[in-house]
Amino acid sequence: MDELLVSIIHYPVYTLGPGKRVGIWLQGCSIRCKGCMSVHTWEFDKSKAIKIEEVADILKSFGCKRLTISGGEPFDQNEALKVLLNSIREFFDDILVYTGYTYEYLLSKDKDLLKLIDAMVDSPFIKGLESELIWKGSENQRFFLFNESLSKDYLPWIKKRKEKILQIVEQKDKIIMIGIPYQKDIEVLVNEEL
Repeated sequence: MDELLVSIIHYPVYTLGPGKRVGIWLQGCSIRCKGCMSVHTWEFDKSKAIKIEEVADILKSFGCKRLTISGGEPFDQNEALKVLLNSIREFFDDILVYTGYTYEYLLSKDKDLLKLIDAMVDSPFIKGLESELIWKGSENQRFFLFNESLSKDYLPWIKKRKEKILQIVEQKDKIIMIGIPYQKDIEVLVNEEL
């Protein structure tokens, strides 16, 4: 496994984790939650394949020690993800992963992979189960901190309420929204496009 399907890489990211971060969204998702704001990341598009070594070099090139991995579904590429994480683990002090799988499922599938990350938001997005918290799209989603040394950064962050602040960035030929909006707000944006 020497390639990873990547939707986008962006720096800086301010809306998915505490502090200024590098963000990578992997391409491909088998979960496909109803109401997902990232449907463009669902297909396992082979044209988005990048050598893992190249991905690692790009992520480290920003000089930022904090990383957020989202998707798509990162754990749908678990072998490639493990190779990537092993190659960048010493560089990054804080690796946060968003997943639609539950912690319990991932623990039974590949607990060694979880040892390579510092924090995780788990569980599928559920439309209609609104959350007021900045870090989750639906109330069922949970936060796990595996690296207790990051408590001073994460504990205040997981208590923050949504402030309707998102990042809007232009990348190549597309406009990208980074962050987790209120469900009702994303519905308005989607309906405006139709």
